[in-house]
Amino acid sequence: MGSFIKKDLLLFWRDRKELITVLVLPILLVVVLNFAFAGLLSDNANENLDLQLAVVNQDNELETLARLKEKLMEEGSVSNSEAEKMVEQASQLSPIPLLFNYLESDELKSWVTVHELEEGEAVKKVEDGEIDGILTIPSGFTVDSLYAALAGEVPATSLKFKMERETNNNSILFDMIHGFTDHLNFQFVVQEIGASDAEVFLPEGGFEKVGTGESFTLSQYFTIAMGALFALFLASTVATKTGLEIRQKVFYRIQLTNSNPILFLIGKMVSTFCLAWLQIMFVFVFSHFILDVFSDRTTSFWLGVIGIVTILSLAIAALAAVFTSISLRITNIDAANGIFMLVILFFGVVGGNFVPIYILPSWLQKIGEWTPNGSSLVALTNWIQYEELSSIVTPSLFLIGFFLLFTVVSVAIYPKRGKTS
Repeated sequence: MGSFIKKDLLLFWRDRKELITVLVLPILLVVVLNFAFAGLLSDNANENLDLQLAVVNQDNELETLARLKEKLMEEGSVSNSEAEKMVEQASQLSPIPLLFNYLESDELKSWVTVHELEEGEAVKKVEDGEIDGILTIPSGFTVDSLYAALAGEVPATSLKFKMERETNNNSILFDMIHGFTDHLNFQFVVQEIGASDAEVFLPEGGFEKVGTGESFTLSQYFTIAMGALFALFLASTVATKTGLEIRQKVFYRIQLTNSNPILFLIGKMVSTFCLAWLQIMFVFVFSHFILDVFSDRTTSFWLGVIGIVTILSLAIAALAAVFTSISLRITNIDAANGIFMLVILFFGVVGGNFVPIYILPSWLQKIGEWTPNGSSLVALTNWIQYEELSSIVTPSLFLIGFFLLFTVVSVAIYPKRGKTS
């Protein structure tokens, strides 16, 4: 077994051009991409934002409490005294004033301007390019929202956000408003609106950091994406070198030595695993030292990274084994190498290595999660943000399943003695 592994490692070592490409190019790409997109997610990015939001309020808040009490008694089967008590508590939780307080908070007013307009005027300003988006508060929104919170039902009325065409500005506005409503609904549940000490804590404004997770930066994304992408290319490279060995009759010479042919496949897997692991860790470590990508991280964090990289390397080794078995069965090696490269490129696109996965259609994102690089991206992203084992169990199990499945497939299609194409 050792001689087979040594043979494959020497094949890579002697191809210095390929070796330099695999090790140096991803580092260069991480550095170039990092400087090209510098500041995109930095703290200074908000200083250049000038968001214009039109609010069309069609709700009548003056009649809210009376209508809420009536609705509680008629639809909620609540007694008069209970309804009065619940309405008194709900009077402090009207969502519209809370929304305006949020939009006009010190953290937001420096880069968000709120215009209270009629619908016709707001639409005209959007068409003229003066307004980024329209937030419509429909009639009955306050009553329906408070009743739904009190009765534990789904609200019948919701806020409406309108835009002429999707841009970065109105996407930010939408995410900001959506985040506010999610936070408000969460607080309704946590505080149990019926309790006597009900209190709602508003978001602080700006880009809110939810939970205790760490931030996830573009530098970290580029590091993960480039490391996984070039590790995938290793699987294709292994298949290419298998084609060279077939042309040079290496496989036949191995058979003449009366060695077990399966050792040839296992040697490919072990050497690919070693090279993929070293390549990914090389990208991670050098990116960290050059760009300080993973600053102030503990030993446990790096142990988790090593674990995920190890499982990913196993999956890539299994993929290389499938490519190797196919190469030994196909007469046209060049055509096979072209197909392998197409598979790698497909994995890279849907797995988020070429473009951020969130810009892809949802159905492609789902497919990307079933690729080894896509699963590793999910696992590493969750680990970087939360460092919780529970957050990486599912993608890690998929990578292990991918390794086992493709190992079985590669052995099943591996040619028997004397049947190599």
